[in-house]
Amino acid sequence: MNAFPLGKLPAQPARPHLKLSAVLREQADSPPPSADWQSDRITWPMYANDAIGDCTCAGVGHMVNQLTFYGTGTEVVPTEAHVVAMYSAITGYTPKRPTSDTGAYCQDVLGYWRKTGLEGHKIVAYASLDVSNLTEIKKAISLFGSVYVGLNFPGSAMDQFDNGQIWDVVKGARIEGGHCVIAGAYGDGKIGLVTWGAETEMTEAFWKKYVDEAWVVLDADGLTNAGAYFAGSTSLYELGGQFADLTGEKNPVPEPQPQPEPVPSPPPAPTPSPAPAVDPRLVQAAALMKQADALMGEWAHDNNVITNGV
Repeated sequence: MNAFPLGKLPAQPARPHLKLSAVLREQADSPPPSADWQSDRITWPMYANDAIGDCTCAGVGHMVNQLTFYGTGTEVVPTEAHVVAMYSAITGYTPKRPTSDTGAYCQDVLGYWRKTGLEGHKIVAYASLDVSNLTEIKKAISLFGSVYVGLNFPGSAMDQFDNGQIWDVVKGARIEGGHCVIAGAYGDGKIGLVTWGAETEMTEAFWKKYVDEAWVVLDADGLTNAGAYFAGSTSLYELGGQFADLTGEKNPVPEPQPQPEPVPSPPPAPTPSPAPAVDPRLVQAAALMKQADALMGEWAHDNNVITNGV
């Protein structure tokens, strides 16, 4: 039995939603070998996930911690009461009725975060990732800072968590339920994650076997950074257009502005041609002519001969 409650309901891939894969595939560059957006001094509260199955909302709390830490330089730490209130609003949970602690769908939580927010922090859009494509997952982490992850949780992972070990595949492990974490780092065949108020890691093999959904969110700061990467945010603007079609709302992504025409640089000043080398034969000829002229003058003087101008 798990020491901490689980609470992610099964993924619902058939529900209408945006997919980020096409946008990421437009970027030819490979993700860097590693990235780490979670090892700094970020606060990771438990957000009541040691008592109730609000992991989906605790994950939102952790993403607010991280997004504000890197996006604005001032970390926002929601209160546990507000995170639980978010969970209650989405699921109908009430402490007076323990059976109401039923868990939540990731997409419902993301939708609430976009429309209502958590302590004033809202996202402008969210999109799914292809969980089978680890290159895409790494690219998303390196660009956006974190990924909102849902997985089928094996009991072996709780033992590994309690012992400070990396989550890895254990043959014969039984699925205890669904769980939600955020992933904000990768490298050396592992993916860094935050859950139950702490940081840990999973192997790529664990990801491939157990993760069943992953999402990227865009808040104002993340949108600014992503727009700078995505060549004027043209691709994200098109993604926002799809989001508007799904929701009937305005495109949340600012329309990319045309880039000003570059001012042509003036042509470089021509390099002066080097002075032609003097032919030594001409120098010699000029000297001979001077000598001849001098001799001619002496001869004319001696012989009383008048030459032109003399």
